[in-house]
Amino acid sequence: MSGDDDMTEQFDNLFLSIAQHHPQGASQLLDTFVNFLGRKTDFFIGGEEGAWEKLVMSTFKKYEKISRDHHETELKGKREKEARLKAAAAKKAEQETIKSAEITELTDAEAEKLQAEIDANKSSQPAQPAPTTETIEDDEDESEKGKLKPNQGNGCDLDKYRWTQTLGDIENGDNWAID
Repeated sequence: MSGDDDMTEQFDNLFLSIAQHHPQGASQLLDTFVNFLGRKTDFFIGGEEGAWEKLVMSTFKKYEKISRDHHETELKGKREKEARLKAAAAKKAEQETIKSAEITELTDAEAEKLQAEIDANKSSQPAQPAPTTETIEDDEDESEKGKLKPNQGNGCDLDKYRWTQTLGDIENGDNWAID
């Protein structure tokens, strides 16, 4: 066989069909092929004695090397792909670990200790003035009475929320800032 890709592709279906008729595998297929060469050709007697053996061995060694190289290339590709997948999975797991919040159940004693630490940190920080909400009581416009009075930033100070705004914020409807 010349090794020409077109030739090999041409006979693949034929060889596959023949191989499927050999339930004992490659050794039975090889035995059938060598038997054919001995009966129907001058393969064994057409040249010098032992020439057929050199031809067979060089052909087998050639395709053994090609097959092993191909197999090694495939294995290397699979290993690299697995390594990339493992690295990506590890990176994803690391990111999920960083992002995920941990819920830890505390005993009553641990909870009291943690609360004491939080209270201590709050007391050590300078106290911020509590926001005051004032209502408009005396205004010429009756519709304004009872409404909340704006803070210095033309916004509002509530118990847990404070905001300010400028005239530009109101006109443009953007640049919202929460303090």
